[in-house]
Amino acid sequence: MTEFRRIGLNTGVTLNVALAGDRANPAIILLHGFPESHRTWREIAPRLQDRFFLVMPDQRGFAGSDLPQEAGAYKTDMLIDDIFALSEALGLDDFALVGHDWGGAIAWGAALRSDPRLTRLAIVNSPHPVVFQKSLIESPEQRAASQYITAFRAPGFEKMVEAKGFDWFFDTTFARHVDVSNISESERRQYIADWSKPGAFNAMLNWYRGSRV
Repeated sequence: MTEFRRIGLNTGVTLNVALAGDRANPAIILLHGFPESHRTWREIAPRLQDRFFLVMPDQRGFAGSDLPQEAGAYKTDMLIDDIFALSEALGLDDFALVGHDWGGAIAWGAALRSDPRLTRLAIVNSPHPVVFQKSLIESPEQRAASQYITAFRAPGFEKMVEAKGFDWFFDTTFARHVDVSNISESERRQYIADWSKPGAFNAMLNWYRGSRV
């Protein structure tokens, strides 16, 4: 059974966190990417919760968590701080970290701190930050593939998406990166409901605006 808690962190934000499994088991914190939520792990959690204690937050700026509106609230170090603050709030002595997409980037950054509490790391679809920076310099293909970042950082991009509708964003942008045949209509509506919350889309874009990449 999955439990949901809103957990205040010493970094100044409150996160909506899905918890599953026995707290006596080894802990894993699972970090979603853009434009997702804890629901990224909905098919994975049932396969792991008998052996692990799963901690699946909506990261700051996403879904049910706090949605700071200023880009300065999304500096990479602050996002990494949230993860260690979450472990402290839950009383975890140590934990493994799994990250997908932006969650993977934050997981890489957390691992690079060499904090002994972080015992294992698994990354899905997120290159090591040095490799990514190198590819942006050396690979025209990667530079072209990363142009969406410039669009997401543009002032007012969220207003344009709101004007066109979040269904439009789902169909023209999100659908380019996923197999939408695997997404049910109810899941589609959940994505759009999360994105449609006041200030939510701007908060999600701030992950790109607050990053140095």
